[in-house]
Amino acid sequence: MTTTHAPAHTPAAPADVRRRLRRMRVAAVGRVDPSSVYCVLLAIVMAVVLFGRPLGVVVWPADAAGLSVPVLVGAGLVLLAFLGVLRRLGPVVVSRADATWLLPAPVPRRTLLTPALLLTALSATVVGGLVGLAVAGRAAERPVTSAVVVAAVAGGATIGLLLALLAVHAQTRPRSGRAVDLIAGIAAAALVAVAVHERLTGGYAPPGDVLPPASVILVAAGVALPLVLAAVVSVWWRLDSWPTHRIAETSAATGSYADAVFAIEPSFISAQSSRRYWRNRTGIRTSRLLRDRRVPPLVAQDLLQVRRKPGRLLWLVGTATAPAVVADGPVWLLIGIVLVGALAAASVTGEATHSDASNPAALRLLGLTFRQVYAQRLVVPAGIAALWGAIALGAAQATDALSGPWWALGLAAGPAAAVAALYRAKISANSLGHIFIDTPAGAFPSGLLLWLVNGVDVVAVLGLPMVIALVTERAPEHLSWSSVLVQAMLSVAGCLVLLLRRKTARIVGV
Repeated sequence: MTTTHAPAHTPAAPADVRRRLRRMRVAAVGRVDPSSVYCVLLAIVMAVVLFGRPLGVVVWPADAAGLSVPVLVGAGLVLLAFLGVLRRLGPVVVSRADATWLLPAPVPRRTLLTPALLLTALSATVVGGLVGLAVAGRAAERPVTSAVVVAAVAGGATIGLLLALLAVHAQTRPRSGRAVDLIAGIAAAALVAVAVHERLTGGYAPPGDVLPPASVILVAAGVALPLVLAAVVSVWWRLDSWPTHRIAETSAATGSYADAVFAIEPSFISAQSSRRYWRNRTGIRTSRLLRDRRVPPLVAQDLLQVRRKPGRLLWLVGTATAPAVVADGPVWLLIGIVLVGALAAASVTGEATHSDASNPAALRLLGLTFRQVYAQRLVVPAGIAALWGAIALGAAQATDALSGPWWALGLAAGPAAAVAALYRAKISANSLGHIFIDTPAGAFPSGLLLWLVNGVDVVAVLGLPMVIALVTERAPEHLSWSSVLVQAMLSVAGCLVLLLRRKTARIVGV
């Protein structure tokens, strides 16, 4: 009797894998339609025609004003924002279908992940090169030599690739990823603080030798760029050893973001971020706030949310300094930043309110009326929004662009922002309606448009005294305490209208 052996499983060749993927995609979506290619090219041409000139002026103005702190701060914030986008998107991911069927299969993982790695490297090179070109366009003296342009593009591309490598490194190492996010947040806060300090001190022109000469940058980029490209090749060579669950997790998150864009439902993004946050939380213990009967349960829940995500408070402190930076700018920009910033500050605890609206079972078990729920949900947002408004308008007052008790006006506008945030958190884009608006680019659902202005209209109405004061009582005019009193009365009226309606007296779910 002869012994038979099972055939050995050998990984498929990369060419066979690519051929199989191509056939699957063709069977699912069909081959490329020439009309689709024409529409894409036409859209690109129209975008270049419409936005090419304004973007060109931003990147390369006609007259160079010299190197300044806002230019360096803006470049740093753009690069940090790009790093944040890469951290949220993976960046080395595959589609959810490939993550389900091909990632666990015996196929070369390098074949699946190479397109994402190449796209990440290409986008980092383009973003970094444009940032370097924009800095050179603002700082270089006219006429600009070709060496300066090449050095700026090469230096920016090198920095962009380094940030991409940092994001790729943090993708498979959660502990390193948290450290990267923390350092990036601290760096962004430091840049904003530098910009505010420069604004409060009346302007500061950095010395001309802050940036090295073009020849030095060119030599450094010529040495560093090959090393960075070698590091990218090293990452590509080690793709086969990447853990499967890390790739699947990031692919699922990226797929949820794609669903939010396709369905035009921004609440998907917040829900995904919430699930991703709590999935990584371990060792959570019951807080004394929940056992203290003197603190209402929903107020305790909001306080726990604020305590468990202290990074949000740091970001709010950073954004509170934005009005000081634009205090001397257009009044509409200052008003928009103040209103939207106050609404964002009051929306820190909006996740719990959104959960109450989508699943009121827990509130029904507590036996609370809508009036009790709204009253408890207003406490923490009103306090955070009031502190944000006091810091924001107080910082703008420190620039001498405003005169008077503006910090008190920010405090008085806090409850108004809390009411608007409560209205905004109760509903999502899909619940606002599915009426489509015909546009030359196609039909557009009205739900997103209504969701974007949802809450903003409420804070604009309840904060009308603050808006009028920003328009009519800027320095050298002195803000009177009567405006603060009117704003406080209108904020209290908004809270009473929300709480004293007849239907708020019934128990949730009954």
